[in-house]
Amino acid sequence: MKNRRLAIILIAALPLLLLALTIGATLLLFQGGLAPYRLPGEAATPIDTDSELLARGRYVAAIGNCAGCHTARGGTPLAGGRPFVTPWGTIYSSNLTPDPEAGLGNWPLPRFQHAMRHGVAPDGVLYPAFPYANFALLDDADIRALFAWLRSVPPSDHIPPPNRLEAPAGWRWTQVVWRMLHYRPQNPDFGADMPAEWRRGRYLVDGLGHCGMCHGRRGAMGSLPASGYLAGGRIPDSGWYAPPLDGQQLARYEVDELAGYLRTGMSAHGSAYGPMGEVIYQSLQYLTMEDARAMATFLKSVPPRTRPRPPREAVAQPPAAADAAGLYEKHCSGCHGIDGEGGKDAAWPPLTHAVAITAPDPVNTVRMILYGGMAPTTPGNPQPYSMPPFVEALDADEVAAIANYVRGRFGGQPPLITAETVRTLHGITAH
Repeated sequence: MKNRRLAIILIAALPLLLLALTIGATLLLFQGGLAPYRLPGEAATPIDTDSELLARGRYVAAIGNCAGCHTARGGTPLAGGRPFVTPWGTIYSSNLTPDPEAGLGNWPLPRFQHAMRHGVAPDGVLYPAFPYANFALLDDADIRALFAWLRSVPPSDHIPPPNRLEAPAGWRWTQVVWRMLHYRPQNPDFGADMPAEWRRGRYLVDGLGHCGMCHGRRGAMGSLPASGYLAGGRIPDSGWYAPPLDGQQLARYEVDELAGYLRTGMSAHGSAYGPMGEVIYQSLQYLTMEDARAMATFLKSVPPRTRPRPPREAVAQPPAAADAAGLYEKHCSGCHGIDGEGGKDAAWPPLTHAVAITAPDPVNTVRMILYGGMAPTTPGNPQPYSMPPFVEALDADEVAAIANYVRGRFGGQPPLITAETVRTLHGITAH
C-alpha cells in the first residue's frame, strides 16, 4: 500500500518535475545560465570628465534616443516618467540623471553595463519596453561613454510614477518566465565577414538605434520573433503604423538619398511624420553622414518578410458614400497635386507610392487627414511645411472617402475604410 501511494505521488509530481527541468534547460541553453540574473559587484566608479569621452557619450545618447523615452512630456530631460501604454497596463520610464536617490548617481559602471545588456537592475528584471535585447550588441566603449555622459547631466530628484500593470505582468519575477518563452538574444557575430560599413550599419540599426522596437512585427505576448524582424506593424504605444524596413520596401531610395532622409526627414518619396518625425528630430538628425550611409546600406540589404494582414478594423467594406474625387480636389490637390505628384521640391510630399498610402494598415492615412502633421525641423529642412488638420472640416464619411480615394488611386489599396473605421480608430463622432 505504501509503495502504491508513493508511486501515485511520483506520477502526480512528474509534470512539475518536467516543467522544472524544462525551465532549467532553457535558462542554460538559451540565456547564458543564471549569470544574467546576478547583479555585479557594487564597487564605486569615479566620475569621468574626459571631454572626448563625454562627446562620444553625447552622440551615443542621441542616436540611442535616450531622451526620447526617458523624458516625460514637459518634464526634465532624462528624468523619466514618460508613460508607455501596453495591453497589460502602463510602464513609466526611469530617471537616468545622476541623482543619487532617484537616478543613477550611486550606480557603478558594471551595474549599468549589466542593465544595458541583460535588462536586470537592483529592483528586478526590467520589462522589454526597455530594449536590452538591442543594447546587448553595444561595445564596452560606447556603454562607458554613455554612462560618463549621463553622469555629467544636471541631476533631478524626480521619481517617476510606479508602473500600473495588471497581474501577473505586474509581478517582476514573471519576466523571467516571459524571457524563457520569448526572448532569444541576438547573435553579436552575425555578419562578421561583411564589409565594415555594413557591420556599422547593423550595429546602429539592430543595436544602438533599436529600430526593430517600432518596425518589428510583434508575436505572442509582445515578443519580437525572428520572423517579424523589421517586418513592420502597428506600434503598440502610439497606434501609428511603422512600415517594413527592407531592401524591397526601400528599393526606390539610393543609399545617399535614404541617408539624407534619416538626417532630415525629407525626401522626394515623402516626409517623416508621427513617431518617425519625432525620432528624426530627437535622434537621427545628429547622425554623421558616414553613420547615416552605413544604416542605409544595411537596411537596403535586409530581405523582405511576408507582409502582415490588415488589422481587424480594416476589414473590406463598401467605400463611404461621398464624392471622393471632388473632396480630394477641394481639400488636397492644392498641395499634393491633382495626380498626387506633390510640389515645392518635395516640401509638399507626393502621395504616389507614399508609405502611408501603400501600407496594408490605413491608420497613418486616416490620422494625417484628421490631425495633420509637420515634418521635423532639422538643419537640412529648417522650415518644414505642415499639413493642416481636417477633423473639424470633414465628417467621418468624408474622411473615409478621401482616405479610400488616395489609397486606391495612388497606392493600389482596396477601399477598406468606412466612417465606422474612422470613429473606431480615433474616437471621433460624425458631425
